[in-house]
Amino acid sequence: MYGCAKDSNTPLDTKPILYQAASVAAFSSFTHTLTDSVIHPYIELTSAAGIKHVWIDIISPEGNSLTGNALSLYDNGEAASGDALKGDKIYSNLFIMKKDFLNGFYTINYFIENTGSEIKRLAVQSFLFDNGKTNVAPIILSVSAPDTITVVSAPLAFIVTATVSDSNGIKDVNEVYFTTIRPDQTSSGAKTSLYDDGNYTDHGDAIAGDGVFSRALQIDSTNQKGTYRFDFTARDRGGLVSPTVNKYIVVK
Repeated sequence: MYGCAKDSNTPLDTKPILYQAASVAAFSSFTHTLTDSVIHPYIELTSAAGIKHVWIDIISPEGNSLTGNALSLYDNGEAASGDALKGDKIYSNLFIMKKDFLNGFYTINYFIENTGSEIKRLAVQSFLFDNGKTNVAPIILSVSAPDTITVVSAPLAFIVTATVSDSNGIKDVNEVYFTTIRPDQTSSGAKTSLYDDGNYTDHGDAIAGDGVFSRALQIDSTNQKGTYRFDFTARDRGGLVSPTVNKYIVVK
């Protein structure tokens, strides 16, 4: 396991509650290796009286639960659950971080339920996961957009797309975006995000997860006439950036 384990606690509820976390195992990073793929989350409670269930939910960088919303923690003194001493109010378990999990920040939420069926989230921690694979920057294979747009009185909608490849898998692509330089060579520098979510209505994307990132845009008579330059970039979850691909659109 990489990263030094340290005791810390991030209480979330400000109103008085019966149970509180004394500490959690807040490792800040973890790297998958051939000899180590297991994390050891635990929480120490100030009181174990009336505790019915203690569990965690591990959330991926994409916002998905890795634990089916609940991985139980135990204070049973058994090595199989990573617990050292029964009855010490430290609830533990072990979880395998697989090599095919995405690189990025993961969140662990700690919950308890007492015998009165009251449920509380007592603490939350995050850690940076490295799946141990060699990280390679994404590549923008192609960009599609109109070469020329003629604007009349009514606003005109069009779609731009960028087809992206990543040898670490398309889910390793964290963002695809473009910045724009106007015909007068000014630019706000603002990023306009493209999406690969299959949401055609809002984003103009036809199929989710196919590596084609899309954005529906609109132009009207108030836009400058002339040649616009669109600079497309892709960034992966490890922070590596693709070479920039330019696309020129003439607005008449």
